[in-house]
Amino acid sequence: MLFRFTAGLILVVIVSMVGIDLEKQTLEMRRAVSGQYFQKDLLLEMHAHLRLEIQTLTAPSQLAKIDHVTPPLTTPHRPSIGSDRPGRATPSPPSLPLLRWEHPAKRTD
Repeated sequence: MLFRFTAGLILVVIVSMVGIDLEKQTLEMRRAVSGQYFQKDLLLEMHAHLRLEIQTLTAPSQLAKIDHVTPPLTTPHRPSIGSDRPGRATPSPPSLPLLRWEHPAKRTD
């Protein structure tokens, strides 16, 4: 009789421990999914902001301002072979920033 009671009690404890472990895993997965949704929302917001900035910078009125301010680029002068004078170098256009698809905030796992 005592053996059956102890075996039943151990079985109940094992089942409850497995249930608790499964609940912990489920909660961890839900947190991960929630973080991914948050990151997706941030990326969509950044994308919308950047598209708006591109549209405002490439508006015809802005392009007219840029054309009046910056001189047109000239082609570089290539000296002929045997020429001693150095060629004129054109200023290189500013490099584009690299795309970063992560939010700048640090993630803690």
